[in-house]
Amino acid sequence: MISAPKGILRLAALKMFSESSLSGTDLAEQIRRVTGGEWNPGPGSIYLLLKELLKKGMITELPRREGNVRRYIISGKGKEELTRLTKQTEYDVSRQLRLLAVYSSLAGKNELRGRVTALADALGAKPGTGKP
Repeated sequence: MISAPKGILRLAALKMFSESSLSGTDLAEQIRRVTGGEWNPGPGSIYLLLKELLKKGMITELPRREGNVRRYIISGKGKEELTRLTKQTEYDVSRQLRLLAVYSSLAGKNELRGRVTALADALGAKPGTGKP
């Protein structure tokens, strides 16, 4: 199992809600499926996020058809946020790679550090600027 970086659950949820209507359980199952079982967000994380996305108007609850199962779909505001998060992805990945380069260096793996840094540079995000 991997630990997911902050914000990735929001991106995953909005992306998946943009593709189809899902319940919280469906969302967790989709994430497990897409990540090959490497990431398994817990129900607390899922339902806390659903509450936040609903409150901010980024998802809409659909009328219930199957008993008490609540299903959601992305809203217009959620689509705008998904676009913003998608644009931010290269910068965020570059930042994570730069951190891994430092980690590699501290472990004495300088060849690995060079490779990871080159990959971060290829993404084009400027180090230390806070901007893509």
